[in-house]
Amino acid sequence: MDIDLQHAIPLLAATSMGAWWLSGSESRAKQAQYAEWESQQKQYQAERERLAYIEPKDTWTVDELTQYNGEDENGPILMAVKGDVYNVWKGRNFYGVGGEYHIMAGRDATRFLAKNRLEEESEEQLKIELNIAERANLEMWYWTIKNKYQLVGQLEGYDLKSTEM
Repeated sequence: MDIDLQHAIPLLAATSMGAWWLSGSESRAKQAQYAEWESQQKQYQAERERLAYIEPKDTWTVDELTQYNGEDENGPILMAVKGDVYNVWKGRNFYGVGGEYHIMAGRDATRFLAKNRLEEESEEQLKIELNIAERANLEMWYWTIKNKYQLVGQLEGYDLKSTEM
C-alpha cells in the first residue's frame, strides 16, 4: 500500500487540529459560562451600589442617622464613629437586620466600638469618660472602618475631645 505523503500529512494535521479543538470545547463552554456569571454579578453589584448610595453632606444629625439603620434591605446603612459618618452598606451582613452589629446601624457607634460591647449603656455608664485602653481600641476600629467604608459627612455636635488619645 502506497501512502501519498503529500496528502497524508495535511490530512493528519487537519485531523489532529480537529481533535484538539473538540477536546477543548468543554473548557471553552465553561469559560463562556463563567464570563456570563461574572457579567451578571457585576450588574447585580452595580445595582446594589446604586440602591445603597446616599449623597454625602457636611453634617448629619442623630435623628437623620436613625433613618438609615439597615431595615431597608437595599438602602444605605449609616454609622458614626468619632464624629465621622460612614455608609456601611457593603457590610450589610454585619450591620443589617439580623447582623451581629445591627445595634450600631443608624447611630453613633463610637462607644460600642471603644468598649467592644454590643449592649446599651445605662445613663450612669454614658457619663463615664472612655479610658486610655478604650480610646486605643476605638482608634483601631476607627481606622478599619475609615479604610473600608465611604465617608458621607460629619456628626453634628460631636465632641472630638471625648475620644482624643
